[in-house]
Parts: sequence; structure tokens; C-alpha cells
Amino acid sequence: MDDRSSPEAVAAGTALSWFDAPPDPAVPALTYTGVSGAPVPLTQLRHQVRDWAAGLGLPRPEVDDLVLACYEAMVNAAEHAYRDRPSTLDLRAVRTLDGHLVVTVRDHGSWRPEPLDPGSRGRGLLMIKSLAHRSAFQPGPDGTAVHMQWRLPPSHSADVL
Repeated sequence: MDDRSSPEAVAAGTALSWFDAPPDPAVPALTYTGVSGAPVPLTQLRHQVRDWAAGLGLPRPEVDDLVLACYEAMVNAAEHAYRDRPSTLDLRAVRTLDGHLVVTVRDHGSWRPEPLDPGSRGRGLLMIKSLAHRSAFQPGPDGTAVHMQWRLPPSHSADVL
């Protein structure tokens, strides 16, 4: 099922959802914590995400979609969640037992209210929702998480690396 209609808003502390699916223990997760929101570290992390997704057999166009959506989530976290301190974020990408790739980008700040008129900006969440097969936005008292999911092709979803 392709659920690109709108990102889900998920309340903090809700029951397990698709983004909490059990990871495949045979495939190492890509996990980074406390990454600086500065351009160079985010660019380096974008390359790590690309290499990880490509190595799992996601087709090239979907690798590009995944990388663009993840980078947009990272930049949003860096730009919107921090007003009075340097920005940091966490990223976790896993292949799940049910044949999906799930990426979560989490900040530890608080997003400023959306402007009434975003002008030429403010399209990041729309972009994420159009690029990911499924997405969810989870604000909470300790930051915001953006969850994104892509399906692996059937021939790759059960492979063990």
C-alpha cells in the first residue's frame, strides 16, 4: 500500500506503529546520534544514508527519493527545532523483518509555529510525504521525530546480507 496522501500526525507515547516494526537482526542499522546540524556533517550523513540504502537493494530511483526525503528531514530539524542553541539530530535507519526500510530523523528542540504565509519555503513535509511510501510526524516534549518508510522489492526483502 502506498500511503503518500499525507504524513500521519502521531502523538508521543502512542502504541507501536509501522515505524516501530522489528528490525532485521541480519542487517546492521545505520545509527547516528548527536549529529551537528551544520552543512558539512549533514552532507556526510546524506552520503552514509545513500550508501546504506543502495547496499540493501533499493532501486536507484527510490534510493534517490530516500536520500532526498531524509536530507529534507535533517535540514528541517536543524533549521526549525533550535532557536537558542546549536542544532543536533539523530538518525536511525533499519531494514525491518517485513521487508521495509524505515528511517527516523529526530531532533531534541521545539519547532517554531508555522508561519501563516510560508512564502517560497515551508514545503519540506510535503516533499517528504511525496517521496516516502509512508511518513509520520511525531512531535513530543523532547523533540520531534519524522518517520519515513520504503518497501524493498520482493526479491530483496528476504535476502540476508
